[in-house]
Amino acid sequence: MIDILDRVRNRGLQAKIVTAEEAAAFIRPGMNVATSGFTASAYPKAVPIALAERMKKEPFTINLWTGASTGPELDDVLASVHGIKQRLPYQTDKALRSEINDGSVDYLDLHLSESAQLSRCGYLGHIDVAIVEACAIDEDGNIIPTTSLGNAASYVQSADTVIVEVNTSQPLELEGMHDVYIPLDPPHRLPIPIVKASDRIGTPYIPCTPDKIKFIVPCDIPDHTRPLRAIDENSKRMSELTLDFLQAEIKAGRMPKNLLPLQSGVGNVASRTACSTSSTRAS
Repeated sequence: MIDILDRVRNRGLQAKIVTAEEAAAFIRPGMNVATSGFTASAYPKAVPIALAERMKKEPFTINLWTGASTGPELDDVLASVHGIKQRLPYQTDKALRSEINDGSVDYLDLHLSESAQLSRCGYLGHIDVAIVEACAIDEDGNIIPTTSLGNAASYVQSADTVIVEVNTSQPLELEGMHDVYIPLDPPHRLPIPIVKASDRIGTPYIPCTPDKIKFIVPCDIPDHTRPLRAIDENSKRMSELTLDFLQAEIKAGRMPKNLLPLQSGVGNVASRTACSTSSTRAS
């Protein structure tokens, strides 16, 4: 087993370090399992792989909630053994998409920004287990995230049980990078108190108490990210049409010359448009 004692700084929690197979054995059919992960970053890997192996011998399904799309060690391995019954809020995996399209998986295509609040308020059901990747656990049992946050903090708050994967492929220098903040739910919601880029309003860790952590699993599997394809002529043309539209809106007086705040998506068209828009603003 990978040595993670130096990353589990709460001595009492060190007794909860187990193999991925032991942690996966805790998950029962029909459970709502919520995980960290956002666009193939910081998703759990060792436990889902072990769970998929168990499902090969003992077929059953779970409901899987994430922050967004994940890597092959989560969505793909579970979809490939027909281990997912319900999936939300977003995915990009080919095997899982096939299962969704043929009706094997119930897919809730929610807006990412709404899914955390809906889960906290109980509209999606109860979270049985949250599986979260961490680069370390601090002295009080708080979870230090790795390369994304997504819905992990809300899932940890709502779940009955938490399983933490401590990933040694992620550097300890990530500690202090995050600003974890969970807003109050309606009708008690307050304005988020950020007025400048340097403001910090939360904590550098996901709050968690040691008694909520059931297992800690060592992992050394890196994030499985993928590069974007080269920008082709279709992407360039679509970008040009988008810029023509924005420039026409400026000329008509419906937008200011330096544009309003724009949110770019992911992909070739978005990348090309973002670069061109930045050049337009700079000039």
